[in-house]
Amino acid sequence: MGFIAEYTIDSPVLKETHDRLPDAVLEMEDLQILQDGQAKYVFWIDNVDPEAFEEALFEDPSVAEFAVLTTVGDRSLYRVNFTSEARQKMTYPEASNFDIVFLGAHSTDEGVHFRSQVPTRDALYSFRERCRELGIPFKLDSIYQEDSSDALDQYGLTDAQQEALVLAHERGYFASTREASLEEIASELSISRQALAGRLRRGHEQLIESTLL
Repeated sequence: MGFIAEYTIDSPVLKETHDRLPDAVLEMEDLQILQDGQAKYVFWIDNVDPEAFEEALFEDPSVAEFAVLTTVGDRSLYRVNFTSEARQKMTYPEASNFDIVFLGAHSTDEGVHFRSQVPTRDALYSFRERCRELGIPFKLDSIYQEDSSDALDQYGLTDAQQEALVLAHERGYFASTREASLEEIASELSISRQALAGRLRRGHEQLIESTLL
């Protein structure tokens, strides 16, 4: 059973554009790696001065060329081709190596926020480690099973509590021999030991209230 993961990557691609226009939000429409190795990014943007935005793109070292594909009201659809240097810093090919599929993304001055389908937790964590090897900060915001919404509604768990409980179970934290420590599980979730302990405690309390009381 697959998972849906939401995470944020501090990508260096288009970073200078976001630095110059911190209020700009780019909504991904399409992302392709072309046969010649170039990367093409298509996105929507609105409520931004077109002249200022295009000047920022022109000055951005990660952009080889760009074009406006269409404009609808205050929204414009842009196509950007990245430089070969920027292409080497993109995480899209790395995600594909782990069978991670992008479902949606938008970028702001805080990073690129992805919603993706991942085959396993291990695939996601391996992808996260690969990003770190490349010097690209990665923050996991949430992960949940594709069909978990009914269970969450039934037992009253939050996404974070369900994520912590499931991972702790998978790693053997609740086994009699305790195969993983709080520190190890917290590291996988990119949270502190104290935060993980709190999530597990509150999750247990909610499960007991929902199933035994």
